[in-house]
Amino acid sequence: MRASLAVVATAFVLAALSLLLPWALAFDPLAWLVWGRETGRLTLDTTTGPSWKPFPVVFTVVFTLWEHGAPALWLIVARAGGLLALVGAYVLGARLAGRWAGAAAVAAVALSPWWLFNTALGNSEGLLAAAVLWAVIAHLDGHTRAALACATAAALMRPEAWPFLGLYGLWLWRRDEDRAAVLAAGLVVPLMWFGPDLLGAGGALGASHTARGVPSPGSAKLADVPFFAVLGDTATICTLPAVIAAAVAAWLGGPLARRIFAAAAAWVLLVAVMTVAGYAGNPRYLVAAAALGAALAGAGAVAATTRAVAAVTRRGKTESAAAGPSQARAAAWAAPLGAALLVALVLVVTGGTLRDQWTELGQRAAAADAFDPLIERAGGRDALVDCSRIRTSARARSLVAWRLDLPMRDLDARPEPPAVIIRSKWFYGQGLEPPSAPGYTPLVTTERWQIVTDCGPAPQLNVSSEP
Repeated sequence: MRASLAVVATAFVLAALSLLLPWALAFDPLAWLVWGRETGRLTLDTTTGPSWKPFPVVFTVVFTLWEHGAPALWLIVARAGGLLALVGAYVLGARLAGRWAGAAAVAAVALSPWWLFNTALGNSEGLLAAAVLWAVIAHLDGHTRAALACATAAALMRPEAWPFLGLYGLWLWRRDEDRAAVLAAGLVVPLMWFGPDLLGAGGALGASHTARGVPSPGSAKLADVPFFAVLGDTATICTLPAVIAAAVAAWLGGPLARRIFAAAAAWVLLVAVMTVAGYAGNPRYLVAAAALGAALAGAGAVAATTRAVAAVTRRGKTESAAAGPSQARAAAWAAPLGAALLVALVLVVTGGTLRDQWTELGQRAAAADAFDPLIERAGGRDALVDCSRIRTSARARSLVAWRLDLPMRDLDARPEPPAVIIRSKWFYGQGLEPPSAPGYTPLVTTERWQIVTDCGPAPQLNVSSEP
């Protein structure tokens, strides 16, 4: 117990220290902060922004009591989750095939295309991966209540976790274990998912409608054959070397490795089926499977190399007395060799992507840091609101809503005059968004931002769009 608390405390300390570097939050975490603030004011509106996600908002409702510190507080939680996912990958990988497998599993997660970017920007993927990995570990250690708690946390972040939580709850119920906790999980999950949307969107399925809306670039829903696009995204987000190594672990390993592989494959299949049904199929939805796959990959790389080295050693051994020690030495370095090979192959695949992500993280931090000075140069928040309604791009609306204490709704509506337009230059090569329009006077222009105005009375929210 003390060791576990020390690991968690260390993760939070390291996450807090990481804020000494420039940082920014992604679109979704900023929206969760807005929703946390609105929940505290009893004005929650979930009709715009990302789809509803209960687990982060539980934190942001509390954090927004300290409004200026709320973004940093959430980022500490999210980054601590990413670090705990690395620890979970090590523990599960080591359980499957020893410490070198655990080390390789950590590298497979840390060098994957999803871990650095999402953890750094405060998305929930690191927390999701940690919840899934530690649910498996807790179950294997016999701590069923902790496993149920972790599975419930995962189910409050991704709906794909619901069937797994349901099956685990049914298993516990039939064993007459933790029935009160199972009932609590069975009540909390639907209440947290559907209750806020029922109040804040006028319908319990608001999150589902949003998830079935316009997908973000790169989502499998945009592909000609979404089902196969999800499978391709699996190979990308896990990396192909890790997928192959995970399959090897299922082939060479025991029942535990095969069950974990089956669970990861079931998660991927569920995402694929949901994408065919009209959901976005964003590659981030596959992170839980990728985390389990990383632990398997470490085990598969070590198992395959150990067997290969043992086979070579057996073929080359002689009747001499040196055969025994030679075989022992070969077995000793086979595991680290397998781990190193997996790490090298994953890095070859993702090195360029990680370099680009690091560059973009710096650009996002610079853009976020430049926003408040931009508003000050424009006369301040109140001056802009007094001028007219605020409009901005779809990608910037959660940042503008959070920083200017505005509802997200209608911020990205068509900027018909009169209005104040906060234009942003995003990170994919496009110019300022939304496009320029006649009749507006440039007020402030910086490298990534511009404010143009056409002052006049106008409501912030479109009355015709009220539910």
